[in-house]
Amino acid sequence: MAVSETETDAIERPSESPKYCTILADPPWRTNQTGSRGADRHYPVMSLDDIGSLRVDRVAADDAHLWLWVTNSNFAEGLAVMDAWGFTYRSCLTWVKPYFRLGQYLRNQTEHLLFGIRGRAPIQFRGQGTWFYAPVQEHSHKPEEQYAIIERCSPGPYLELFARRRQPGWDLWGNEVDSDVAL
Repeated sequence: MAVSETETDAIERPSESPKYCTILADPPWRTNQTGSRGADRHYPVMSLDDIGSLRVDRVAADDAHLWLWVTNSNFAEGLAVMDAWGFTYRSCLTWVKPYFRLGQYLRNQTEHLLFGIRGRAPIQFRGQGTWFYAPVQEHSHKPEEQYAIIERCSPGPYLELFARRRQPGWDLWGNEVDSDVAL
C-alpha cells in the first residue's frame, strides 16, 4: 500500500482531524518480502523511512494507544516506527495461526500487534492475555477478532491506518478505502 503524493502532502499539513485515542496500523512493510512470495506481489510496499515519517503524531491524542502489526521478521522495524510516531512500546499481542506459514529460519505461525502508549494512557481491561487464536484469511487480512480485543482494552475514538475495509465505529485512512481523515 504505497502512499500517493497527494496523501503524503496531506500527512505533512496540519489538519482539523479529530484526535484519536486509539490507532491501529498495518503498514505495507517493504521488509516483508521473501522472493517470489513477497508482499510486493500483493500491494505496493513502503520503506521503513517512509512509514516512520508519517505524521501520526498530528492525529493522535496526547494520551493515546497504538496497536502496530508486525511479523516475526520485522519486529525491530516496528519498534523503530512506534518510536518515530511518538509512542513507547509496552507489550505485544500475538496472533497464533492454525497452521504453519513460510519462514526463512523457523516456520511462521504467528504475527504480532505491538502495543504502545503516548502520554498517560492506561489500559481499560487488564485481563487480556498476550495471545489469541484466529483463522487465516487471504494474504495480509488481519483477523476480525482484533477489533473486539482493541475496543475492550483501548478507548475511542478509533482510527485504522492503511485500512482495507470499513469497520463500524472506526475512522479509516488508506489507499484502498475512502479515507475519513486527512493525515
